[in-house]
Amino acid sequence: MGRKRTRARKLIYFCVAGLIFFVLQGCASLQDMTGKMKVKMEARQYLTRSKGLLAQGDYEGAFNENSKIISLAIHRPPEDEALFNMGWIYAHPGNPKKDYKKSIFFFTKLLEDFPQSAWSERAKIWVGILQENEKLNETVEALHRRNERSKGLDKMLEEWEQAREPFLLSQRLLAEGNYEGAIKENQRILSLSGQNPPGDEALFNMGLIHAHPGYPKRDTTKSLALFRRLLKEHPRSPWTEQAKTWVGVLQENEKMSRSVEELNRVIEKSKQVDIEIEEKKREKAK
Repeated sequence: MGRKRTRARKLIYFCVAGLIFFVLQGCASLQDMTGKMKVKMEARQYLTRSKGLLAQGDYEGAFNENSKIISLAIHRPPEDEALFNMGWIYAHPGNPKKDYKKSIFFFTKLLEDFPQSAWSERAKIWVGILQENEKLNETVEALHRRNERSKGLDKMLEEWEQAREPFLLSQRLLAEGNYEGAIKENQRILSLSGQNPPGDEALFNMGLIHAHPGYPKRDTTKSLALFRRLLKEHPRSPWTEQAKTWVGVLQENEKMSRSVEELNRVIEKSKQVDIEIEEKKREKAK
């Protein structure tokens, strides 16, 4: 009888111990899940605050809110959105600390860390546009160095530098590069929406597609017209701030291109003058 009671007692202890183990495991899993949810909610709060600060023109404050998300070390959304915002802030025309190189850094980091992110296509466009801007800058600077003794060219370059505006903004394009299909789809949405949302987003998307460096039929004039239409028809749209920046960026590109063409014409003219002078010298020598 004593042995049976002892065995029964041991069995009860074993069951209780097992029950306690599973309860503790469940609590640990629940605690871990709660912790992850808390981090995600905290990250979303930082995003909300950053948007409010950006609207007020507090670029440094908005950047700091997004950097807090990175410091959480979550390595998953919305960290990708935070990286996009940080790149955007450094390219914003109103930011006194704007820095295209830093902007490219954050967009590139987004592409490396989150290649499947919904923000990756926008980041790709950003990188392409900003790199194009950098190349134009290098071309103009090279021409400036070559003609630094010419007062007229110096003045022209000075005016260009003062007029320079940053690149900004982007929108999703089809990952497979079906630009025509993307345009038709947005035209369909626009025809159904008219001057109501999501017609504003459709206009924005078409403006981006026409400005995309990879689009064979790229047309910045159409892109400008679409962004301006968005600003006129949807002044309170959430896309207006980005559209304003795109208008400034595309206009800057046109000005820089014209400056490069004009400088090249001046250089060619200068070369022709030098040739004529040499020919006159040779004639006199005869």
